[in-house]
Amino acid sequence: MNFQNLREKKLSPRLAAIAQLIRPGSIVCDVGTDHAFLPCYLARNGWQTIYATDINKNPLEIARQFIQKRGLADRITLIHSDGLLNVPQCDDIVIAGMGGETIAEIITACPFTNNNTRFILQPMTKQDILRKELLSNNFDIINEIQVSEKNKTYTILYVRYKP
Repeated sequence: MNFQNLREKKLSPRLAAIAQLIRPGSIVCDVGTDHAFLPCYLARNGWQTIYATDINKNPLEIARQFIQKRGLADRITLIHSDGLLNVPQCDDIVIAGMGGETIAEIITACPFTNNNTRFILQPMTKQDILRKELLSNNFDIINEIQVSEKNKTYTILYVRYKP
């Protein structure tokens, strides 16, 4: 993938690996977006419908400023939401940088999960809890990759719901 479109900040290896798992043309949601690095990358690389959410207003304001400075305010919709509760139907959902138990709570409460929904999950802790909840709630792990960044290895799970 070409990351040169984000001149000010390249995606980290972890976010670059996540971006490669997002299906071209999909409706995307980045849950817990923080600075909106991933949504900005996606907007600059052809994705048309992108939602960026956070449960806290301060990170959303930081994301809004980052998005506006790059002229992408018309391409990314910011949503104040607890997980996916206030989010419209999406195809690909990224939940990265949270604990495994929090990620499990978010995906099991998702109001629009179907067999076309894909989750790209990157737990920071309690991966065992996340895996147990995925299996208990009819989710298949389609792919799993490891990414090294700053002397730490991250696991990224590519998951779908099986009705």
